[in-house]
Amino acid sequence: MRRAAAQGHIKAHSWLGALYYYGLGTRRNRYRAFEHYEIAAQAGEPNAEYHVGIFYYEGTAVRRDYRTAIRWLRRAARHGDDTAVYWLGQCYLHGRGVSKDEKKGFGLELYAAQRRVVDAQYSVGVCYEHGQGVPPDPEKAFRWYLAAARRGYREAAYSLARLYETGVGTAANKRRAEQWYSRGDP
Repeated sequence: MRRAAAQGHIKAHSWLGALYYYGLGTRRNRYRAFEHYEIAAQAGEPNAEYHVGIFYYEGTAVRRDYRTAIRWLRRAARHGDDTAVYWLGQCYLHGRGVSKDEKKGFGLELYAAQRRVVDAQYSVGVCYEHGQGVPPDPEKAFRWYLAAARRGYREAAYSLARLYETGVGTAANKRRAEQWYSRGDP
């Protein structure tokens, strides 16, 4: 990978970013991961643009900067990265780097959820349950939690179990509640 990156292969920089980030085949190094992601992002590689945005969002290897994160996430979203759309939704829902706009945030998250971004599926369930950016709708919350829980999302399984237990958004069912609680995370 290093040789390919040295020869100017942009995807190799993106892969090196992942290898350094996760410590796969090398010692984990978030700073080197960022360097490689940034090279690929500057060249317009959507996955790298997304990762640079997340580095700025979380303050990993760089100083936390929501506005810079937004800029990179928008670039990644324009280039087709649906997970970046989810994170933009999070920024609007919580007013991080942009003016808080729950309706716009929900719309972005719904878009990503419909494209099977599991984090977005769970978050859309939360929005429907609590009326965040959209009128409360317990049945829709239940459906989105179910979609994410079936894909192994622990928080969604816990939320789904809670709805089964209380009979909100679905018929109360103690047995199903217990099944989903066993898969969930409090």
